[in-house]
Amino acid sequence: MLQRLVYASHASATGSEDVAAILDWSRRVNPDLGVTGVLCLLDGVYMQCLEGEAQMIDLLFASIRVDRRHRDVTPLQRRAVPRRMFESWSMALLGWNDTTRDIFRSFSPGRKLDLYANDPTTAAPMLRALVRAPGWKLALD
Repeated sequence: MLQRLVYASHASATGSEDVAAILDWSRRVNPDLGVTGVLCLLDGVYMQCLEGEAQMIDLLFASIRVDRRHRDVTPLQRRAVPRRMFESWSMALLGWNDTTRDIFRSFSPGRKLDLYANDPTTAAPMLRALVRAPGWKLALD
């Protein structure tokens, strides 16, 4: 059964080395596991969406929970889905900019930019809106 898991975690470091390592590992390992997804780094907080078979999602999420690059790992949404949202992306990266801030605010009017304070039911719809935004990096520049 195809599953989608969206979670948030605080980045342990502010530098881009952790992000580069996460993306490199994801791009090497995820295709063999049948996992696709996206990673957003938004003011020191990761929001990641993983899509794949339930067993593979469980395996990856267990490793993320103990990964030193993540703190306060919090699932936002998990559910069975009929199809992938990120079918051709083993992992892509997006950061905050004026467009992504506006998208966030459209789902959380009047709130500060805090993924942990966001309504978890808006996680997947917000990701769908973010995917249409420019600025995704399929490779680190």
